[in-house]
Amino acid sequence: MDPLAQLKDIHLPTDVHSYPIAPGWWLLAVIVLALMVYGALKLRQYIVKRKAQKTALKQLANSADISTMMTVLKWAALQYFPRQQVAHLTGNTFKAFLTATLPAKQQEKFNELSGASFTSVYQSDVANQTTPEFIAAAQLWLRHALPPKQDFSMNEIASSKLTQVNENNGVKP
Repeated sequence: MDPLAQLKDIHLPTDVHSYPIAPGWWLLAVIVLALMVYGALKLRQYIVKRKAQKTALKQLANSADISTMMTVLKWAALQYFPRQQVAHLTGNTFKAFLTATLPAKQQEKFNELSGASFTSVYQSDVANQTTPEFIAAAQLWLRHALPPKQDFSMNEIASSKLTQVNENNGVKP
């Protein structure tokens, strides 16, 4: 007799069911889902926060005169700062406010680029002219000051504005 003829086929065990899933996998699924929801909310907040900044940069690229640029800067500032803090500012006080809201390392560059443009906007012969320096200053402020990284208190900005306005007038604080 042939010994191989006596062998029988291999019997496979019954299928192992994967249900119910182990509690560790449920916990992992909940954690991953929570992280995805948190990430989506943070992304949405980031997009909403930067929307006014992107709009202002687009409008600035399309503007042709200083008065329009000033309007864009004022609009952008009103989107991020309280109205009673920004709406009444003009000329050097508006420039001082914009400078105070910039990070410290960008303030000097902004002052150099903006020059006397904040006061020349009110002169009829200069109001329709733009300079590349002022455009660069406006873009610098829009990119680095918005959205504000910190909360500026009214007193902090007011004292900074007074100091800068007095320096511009030659008066010591």
